[in-house]
This record gives sequence, structure tokens and C-alpha cells, in this order.
Amino acid sequence: MNTDSSGSLFKGFSPGSLLLNALLILPPAFLYSMKVDMPHIFLIPAAILAISFLKRNYLPYTDRPIIYCATAALILAAIPDMIVTVDENRFGLFDLMLRSSLVVPLLIYTAAVSCFFSPNPYRTGLTAALALAAMLVCGDIFNSRDLSNTVLPFLTGPLRRYRTTYAIAALLQSMALPYCFYLSSRTIYPRKRSGRIAGLRFSLQLLCILLIPVFAFFASKIYYANFRFFRHLELYFLRVGMRQNQGREMTLLSSSVNLNATLHPRLRRNPEKVLIRARSDQAPGYLRGGVYTTYHQGKWNSYGSSTELQAVRRATILSDSTFTLRNVPGAPSEVPENPRAPLKTPLRRIELYFDGLLTRGTIPAPGNTYRLDAVADGAEISENGILQLKQWKRDGGCTVFTTTSQSQTAYQEPKPDSTSSRDLTQLPQPLQKPMKKIAGQILSGRTIRKDREKIEAVTAFLNRHCRYSLDFQPPHRRDPVLHFLMQERKGHCELFASSAALLLRSMDLPTRYVTGLVCEERHPYSPYYISRAADVHAWCEVWLPDEKQWVLVEATPFTDDFQMHRGHRRQQPFSSFLDLLIQTFQQVFADIRRGYFADAILTMIETVLLFLHRILQHPAVLSLIVLLALFFFRRKLLRRKERNGIYALSRETRQLAAVFSSFEKSLAKKSRRKRPPDRTLQDFYADASPEIRSLVSEYEEMRYREQVPEKEHIRSFERQCRGVLKQMGKK
Repeated sequence: MNTDSSGSLFKGFSPGSLLLNALLILPPAFLYSMKVDMPHIFLIPAAILAISFLKRNYLPYTDRPIIYCATAALILAAIPDMIVTVDENRFGLFDLMLRSSLVVPLLIYTAAVSCFFSPNPYRTGLTAALALAAMLVCGDIFNSRDLSNTVLPFLTGPLRRYRTTYAIAALLQSMALPYCFYLSSRTIYPRKRSGRIAGLRFSLQLLCILLIPVFAFFASKIYYANFRFFRHLELYFLRVGMRQNQGREMTLLSSSVNLNATLHPRLRRNPEKVLIRARSDQAPGYLRGGVYTTYHQGKWNSYGSSTELQAVRRATILSDSTFTLRNVPGAPSEVPENPRAPLKTPLRRIELYFDGLLTRGTIPAPGNTYRLDAVADGAEISENGILQLKQWKRDGGCTVFTTTSQSQTAYQEPKPDSTSSRDLTQLPQPLQKPMKKIAGQILSGRTIRKDREKIEAVTAFLNRHCRYSLDFQPPHRRDPVLHFLMQERKGHCELFASSAALLLRSMDLPTRYVTGLVCEERHPYSPYYISRAADVHAWCEVWLPDEKQWVLVEATPFTDDFQMHRGHRRQQPFSSFLDLLIQTFQQVFADIRRGYFADAILTMIETVLLFLHRILQHPAVLSLIVLLALFFFRRKLLRRKERNGIYALSRETRQLAAVFSSFEKSLAKKSRRKRPPDRTLQDFYADASPEIRSLVSEYEEMRYREQVPEKEHIRSFERQCRGVLKQMGKK
């Protein structure tokens, strides 16, 4: 790593520096590229090293080159991680906790771009530290015996012998470390007068470097000897991290519902917490997240098979997949080439971004969804229309497409036959007589001509005799629905939906219980909708035999305590701007993850323009901007006057001042004394030589007299200055 350019074809670089940097950086790059079967992790730092070798000059240690190089390393590490999905079976627990798919490339690329700067001890130490950190992260143990590479098939053998490959790569890297630190030691401690001390320092440093592989060997022995203990420790920290993550998010979509303890504790503590943001031209409405068909002792359960969805994968930079649902009435027959092409009315696109909701792959969607786009390996749909993604990248969000713009829609499959009708009208034995009795009271005195009139009678009964409340106390030994209808007469939405479902079943109408979220609160500044913890809801879907369709039934009454339609909720300006900022970053990262780079840029520009538009509308902010503009205008005007005063001098006077300024700079270098701005010439040069004092006096006389100095006098003065400097050089 010679900083002298005399012995190199290109200034500042040598083949030795390239080899040293390659031995430090490329071994971990090769290991991780082989581990995740992605060649770009090795090719990118190799290309950076080649460019740094061919570049004629080092970059200066200033703010712009450092910021640009760090930004380039971050972009090179982040964008491929958002676009390409890595198989998590190739990772150990340490990789998962550190998110090595982002950390290791970032360390390697940062070490590579640091080679554009001159190899002083600090830069060399930084490069070595980053490369060593990447090598340590690559040392996580994982089950590689059964893995194989598809992009790099010739590396399948070394991958399955990962420990041996890692040892060889670590050995190559360790060969470069002594020489790297030797150069740093020689630069910091030059061998002039204290050669023995410098040699002792270097010997101690070399000993510490040689102890690294020894320490690593015994550490690995201790690890393998106590393998189970360390694995249990890793699992413990992983569980702690998962619990902390669950503490920040709500898991509301599950395979069963217990009416005796249904309210999530954080739902009641923080009802305003945002769970979903949906970008759409109209309110998404009811998003189905769980469908349940069997009821017993206050518990709803879901049973049924699932069907794999057909996927359309594009051979472009886009990383999302399109999953289409079959036999959806009104759905288009083909998937367009452009996933974000404009849709014909009444088709609708809804982009979902999840914030505080932990879905575990379950996607809340309207009942008339016919297509789902997401960064996932696969998807399936349950018998009752619940969508589930496999290996889904949650930060990429997802997009659902619906056939109509209606906010209350039911899933139209499956059509009940004789067997399924019995299952969907079945009541537990203890509830058959009480429910039949209540249903008889509801229908008494009514002439029922259509099945829809039964629904209207049940909802009217619940709205008239029961009220909404979160203070429902589940009974100890009694069915909660029966207790709600016959005694308590107050409860939350799940009790209203369950009561309606069981009452309609007692009237021989096939019914299923549905949970999910209602998303109808529009953001005041941007075209997207918000679903909060208070919008978690329950309803039911009923099959009407005379109409041959499923319909959505909303049984919960609308009161001041239960405001399901949040379209008119007042939001504070600060919280609205903060939510807009969060949604913008969510959408930008999701667009980058899915390959919509142009959309990400447009989203940022649109948000900035919207922010400026809203800010300028506020009188106080507008007044502040005007005051700041006046302040800077006045400041610029004053500077302009000062500048005009300087340039009002004649050209000859400015030339004379430039000659004396150059003389002062040369004089300061030779005497190592620089005149402070607040010292006058006569005061500062009072103790100087007579020649210098004579020059200062002559300059002041020519500079400040009324007559403009002649060019011949200026040239003569310049020759005198050169003569004085030459005499000082001889001394």
C-alpha cells in the first residue's frame, strides 16, 4: 500500500495494495455469496476494488466523498435486500437476529469503498475491522449438509463443507492482517531514533494478531463442547426479541375466538393505535380476517381445507407475485402485464401497509377480492375465503383487487349444499331450545315472505333490546351469548355478531361468524385510509336460499360508544403529518421492495409537495416564512453592498493588493508567522527587517493615496517583493 506514485503505473496505487485489500475483503464476500447463493455479493466488492486500483488518484478526506461513498454502500446493500428474497433455511439464529442479509453486504461494501481513500492507519484499520466483522458474522453455524445452490451450482460442494471452507477463507484473511498492521505501525512509529521501541511495539502487535486464530480455535472448541447450552441461550434471546416485537404489535387474526376473553388488552389501552393503512380511491370497508363455522361453549372455531392459489411471476426486476382467485363473479379473465395499470370501473385496487398488526401471513381483504399481489413464495385460500401468504415479506405490503366498490361485501363461496347447510345451521344442544324460543319471539306477529326479512327482524331486535358496551363480564358457568341475550343485554361487537349468527341459524339460515377490521377513516391530507385498534370488528355472513347469495350482516348498533364508521374522526394536525410521514416511508420501502423504483420517487415528491402546500396554508407558518425571506434578503443586500464596495476599487489597485497578498502568503510560509486579520501592517511588521518594513510602507502609500498606481510602479513593487523573498531563501 505505497502512497508514493513513482513506482506505480497509476498515481497512489500499486498491485500490492490491491492484493492486500482483496485478501481482507473478498474472503467474507465469497463465503456469504456462497451461503445465500447470490453471486452479486462477491462481484460488487470485486468490481469496487478493481475500480479503486484503476483510479488515478485517491479521494480526499472531505465530507462529500465520505458521504457519497457511505451512501453508495448503503444503497448497494439495501436495494438488493429489498428486491431479492433469501431462503431463511440457509440462516442460523445469529443470522436471523442480526439480519445478516443486510448487515454482511453493508460491512463488505463499506470496506470496499473505503479503498478509494489514501491508506493511512485509520483507514486501514477501518477496512480491516469491517472485513473482520463480516467474517465473524459469516461464522454462524447452520445446517448446510442438505443445501444446494442453483445460481452457483459449482459451489454446492464447498457449501456442504462449510466449516472447512470457512477455515480456509479465515486463513487467507489472517495472512493479510499482519502486513496491514505492520504498515500502520510503521506509519505511526517511524524508525528514526527509537528503532528498538518501534520494533517492540510491532512485535507486540504481531503477537496479538497471531493470538486471534488461537483464540478463535479454543472458542470454537468451547462452543462445540457446550453446543446445547449456547443453542438454548440463542433461543432464549430470540424469544425475548419476539416477545418485544409482539409487545409492539397486536395479533388479532387467529384460528379460534373465545367470547369469554376476546378483548385484546392493548386494544383497550390504546384504541387509537394504527394497525393498517390502505391506499385506495374509496374506503376499503370490511376487511375479512377470520371466518368461523363451529360454535361450542363460547368458542368459535374454523375448520376446512385450503387451496393453493395460481401464481403469475414476472421475469423482470419486479419481485412481487400475482395470485389469482378462481370463479369470482365480475373478475377479469387475464392479468395485465403492468401490475399498476389503471383499472376499469367498478374494479378497484387497495394497497395495504401493516403497522401495528401482526398477521402471520393472513391478509385481511374484502369479500369480493379476486387478486392478490405480494412479495411471497406462495399463497393459499381457505374454504371460506381467508387469504394466507407463504414466505411473505411484510415490509413490501400487499395489494388486493376487488370487483366492486361496495364497502360491505361477503365472500360468495362455498355454495351450501345439504351437508354444509346442516353444519352452518347447527346449534349446540344446550342452546337449541333457548335460541328457538327467542327466535320465535322475534318472528311472532311478522309475515315473512323473504329470507332477508329474517335478517332485518334479528338486527332490529338486537338494536332495540341490547346496547353496545366494552364492560361485558363473561358468566362463570353459562354460555356468554345466552347470558348476553337473556340477562346482561349489553356487550361488544363479538357478542352482537355471535347472537345474530346463532339466532339466524335457529331460523334455518346458514350463517358463519366473521372477524376482521373496518377501514373507513380517511386521512385528511392524503388519499389513504386508516384502520385502528378501535376498528377491530366482528360481523356475520348469511346465505339467502331465495337469492342464492351470501350477504354481510352488521348486527352491532351504531351508538356514540361504538363509532365504526370513522370517516369523520377529527385528527390533530401534528399527528396527521406524523402519520403521513410514516405512511410515506412505508409506501416508499414497499415500492423499492417490490421493484417500483419510479413510484417510490414519485411518492416522495408528492409527499413533499403536499407537505409544502399544507404548510403554506397556515397563517402563522406563512408569516414566519415571509419574515425569514425578508431577513435573508436584507442580509444578501448588505453583503452585496460590501462586495460592491470592494469591487469599486480600480483594476490597478486590486492588482496591487493581489501582489502584496501573495507576498504575505509566501512570507508567512518562510517565517511561519501569519498576520491575524485584526493586526495592522505597521504593528505586525514593526520588528521585521528594514527591507520588509520598507515594502510595507511603500504598499500603504500606493494603496491608500488618491491617485491610481501606475502599472510600471506595480511591476517594480512586485520585483522588489520577489527579491526580498529570494534573499530570505538564501539565508
